[in-house]
Amino acid sequence: MLRQPLWRTGVLIAASAALLATAAVPAEALEPADVPAIGVDIGRFHLPISCAISLPDLGGAKVFDLGTSVDVQGVVATSLGPGQQFYLSQGSGAITFPTWLTGLAGTVGIDRADATVSQLSIGATNATPPSINVTEAPQTIKDIVIKPGEPLSVGLPLQGTFDVGPYTAPQSGTVTLKFEQAVAHVTLKASWGFQLKVDATCKPTGGNALLTIAVGGPPGQPVSLIHGAPLNFPAVAPGYLNGIINAPYRCSFGGEQLDAGIAVGGTIPLTVPRSGSMSFTGASGALTIPKATVNKLLDKGFSGSFAGRVTELNLVVRGGTPAVQNVAANLGIPPTPLVRDKDIVLPLPSTGTLSAGPFRPDAGASSVAVSLGSAAATITFNGNAGELPITCGAPSPEVYLVENPVT
Repeated sequence: MLRQPLWRTGVLIAASAALLATAAVPAEALEPADVPAIGVDIGRFHLPISCAISLPDLGGAKVFDLGTSVDVQGVVATSLGPGQQFYLSQGSGAITFPTWLTGLAGTVGIDRADATVSQLSIGATNATPPSINVTEAPQTIKDIVIKPGEPLSVGLPLQGTFDVGPYTAPQSGTVTLKFEQAVAHVTLKASWGFQLKVDATCKPTGGNALLTIAVGGPPGQPVSLIHGAPLNFPAVAPGYLNGIINAPYRCSFGGEQLDAGIAVGGTIPLTVPRSGSMSFTGASGALTIPKATVNKLLDKGFSGSFAGRVTELNLVVRGGTPAVQNVAANLGIPPTPLVRDKDIVLPLPSTGTLSAGPFRPDAGASSVAVSLGSAAATITFNGNAGELPITCGAPSPEVYLVENPVT
C-alpha cells in the first residue's frame, strides 16, 4: 500500500530540469530537538540521475540525456527483525527550476505543463517485494505554472508526507533502500496553443542507495512505520546525504545492563572514489538516556546530577581503512540533572563537531560500509570523587551509518 504517493511532482520536475547545488550542514553540535528517538534513522539525500528525453510525436526516438538530480528525505528503523514488515516513511523533498530553463521556455511562450507519472520505483535489496512503484496507478498533474525568468521551487509533496511500503525483511543479512527509476510523460504548453510532448525515463548515475539496514534479533516484531521523527535538515549538495541515526545501545554500569542511545549525524558522500577517500563533514553526536534508564539510576540511589567524559565511540569500517576509528576519545559530559520520568539528550560535543574519516577503500572492495561500534565513558555523580566506568558493546543487530559503492 502507499499513503499519499506524491513524489510524482518531484519526478516531473526532476525529469525536466537540473537542481541547483546547495549548501551542506553547518559545522555545529546537534540540537536535541533534531535528534530522533532511539532506533530511528532520518536522512535527506540528493541523488544524481540522468533522464533519457524522447519525443513521442516523432516516433519516440531519444533526443538527449538530461543530467539532473532528485532531492528526497525520509525515515526508517535502524534495524529490522527477521521477516518484519517495514516502510520508508515521512517522505518529502524540494525541487527548483533554474532561471535559465524558465527563461528559455518563455521565449516560445511556454507557461504551463501537464504531466503523467507512470513509474517511480524504490527498491529494497533482499526484501519482498524487491521494488515498489510509488505511483501504483499513473498520476496526472495539470497546469503546472512556469514563470519565465524566475526560479521555480516545488515542495514534495504539495501537502503532508508519503509512506512507501510495506516491504518484508529477509530472515538475515541486510536491506538496502535505493532509488531505481522514474518515468514521466510531460506536455509543455504555450498560451498561443503550441504543445510539445516529452517523455523522460530517469535512472541513477551515481550512488543511489538511501541507506542500509541490518536484519537480526527475534522474529515476530510488529510492522515498522515511524511517524513524528524530526526532519529539519538544510539542503545538501548533489551526491551527498545529511543524516542522523540514533542507535540503541546496551551499556554495563555497576554490574547492571542499562539502555541508552548514541546518535551520530553529519554530511556524507554517496560514493567513494577508487583512488580517493570519504569523510563525514559537520559530524556530531548525542547521548540519549531514556527515562526508563534515568528512573533505574534514581532507584539505585544516584540522585542529583552527573558529569563525566566519553572516552570511546568506535566506527567500524568494512571494505576500507582504517578498520576501526575512535571518533570520541575525549568528549566532556557537562553537569546534567537526573529528573524522574524525563529523557536526557546531550549533544556530544556540546559545541563544535567531530572528525570522522578519511576512510580509504581497500584494494578490490566494491563498497565501503561504516557502522557503529563499541562505546565507553566515565561519570561522577554530584561532583563526588571517583569515576565510574560505563562500557557499551556494539549495537546488535549492526547499525549502519552508510554503505557506499566504490567508483
